[in-house]
Amino acid sequence: MLAALAILLGYVEFLIPIVPPIAGIKLGLGNIAVLAALVLLHSDGLATGIMITKVTMTSLLFSGIGGFAYSIAGGTVSLLVMVLVCRCKSISPAGISCAGGAAHMAAQVAVASLVTGTPEVLWLLPLLLAVGTATGFLNGIIVNLVSASLKKYLNTGNV
Repeated sequence: MLAALAILLGYVEFLIPIVPPIAGIKLGLGNIAVLAALVLLHSDGLATGIMITKVTMTSLLFSGIGGFAYSIAGGTVSLLVMVLVCRCKSISPAGISCAGGAAHMAAQVAVASLVTGTPEVLWLLPLLLAVGTATGFLNGIIVNLVSASLKKYLNTGNV
């Protein structure tokens, strides 16, 4: 269900125009499902499966095979960072997601620099890091809210 939610959120994100249209800037809504698997279900394996499914399906449906390299690099680095940060019990889902959003953007800029052969794209890194951190924060807040709502069910095993 979380993989389906990630794909659905990827579609919603595809429908939202980003102004100004700067390559690489997205809301990362599908990452909400990945973060939920890490934070609510405490499953690195499930989160990995959701990330791979999300990246594969949303790339095929919305950005084409060209976007896959950027998405899989960003998704993989983001997930690794979130798994590591998640191990720190004192960091909230918003903090975990901020780190993941920044890591995602850094990986995408690195891929863009390699693919295009132009290191000048690195000049976009400060802007993209800020955007990744901000969108990560918003997605983390959403997971915080969902977590608070589901806490009574998760603690009793009813979900």
